[in-house]
Amino acid sequence: MNDSISVYVVDDDEAVLLSVKAMLSQHGYGCLCFLTAEEFLHNARFDQPGCVITDLQMPETSGVELQRRLVAADSPLSVVVVTGVADVPTTVAMMERGAVTLLEKPYDHDDLIEAVQRGIAQSRKKWALRRSQEAVRDRLAALSADERRVMECMLTGQPNKAVAHRLELSMRTVDRRRQAVLEKMGVRTAPELALLLGTAGISPPLDTTTENASPLAKDKE
Repeated sequence: MNDSISVYVVDDDEAVLLSVKAMLSQHGYGCLCFLTAEEFLHNARFDQPGCVITDLQMPETSGVELQRRLVAADSPLSVVVVTGVADVPTTVAMMERGAVTLLEKPYDHDDLIEAVQRGIAQSRKKWALRRSQEAVRDRLAALSADERRVMECMLTGQPNKAVAHRLELSMRTVDRRRQAVLEKMGVRTAPELALLLGTAGISPPLDTTTENASPLAKDKE
């Protein structure tokens, strides 16, 4: 069964909603239906994995605007677009913003199911990555300012002796703070730490040569 992952269907044609819901139910997907994009936007869980099947042409808020709102919210929800008429610029723009696919009506039911499967896989991956990033940021937040300064030096490959000279600390203090950093970040070595930060989309510091160097480079967009 797939009902642990929500599939949202947004279409101003109630008959279409009922048909798609029945089809998805046959494949084990939990399904929530909305007649307007606004209704969906007010009720959906933006922070959980799932897939949105949306019509392109709808009164008031279109499928294009719905996708824009999801992107602006940085939601892990994936988007499958269905439409009776689609122009090339709109299709290209929606695909560039991450739409799984755009299906023209009447579409093959197998194509829709396959698109939903891909959409859910993409959404789960994005959601899992975000959870991982949040966990790494939580670990970083647990470091003291002194530990973060030692971590900066670790990430640039400086040995303990150089770190001690750079920060005007004893070797024993550097070693203690280095071990604290590794333990709090849940890694064993400095290369593992760099890999962990990279996987979370956090760059190592670019400059640790001045006292005012940033503790960490800004997160990658």
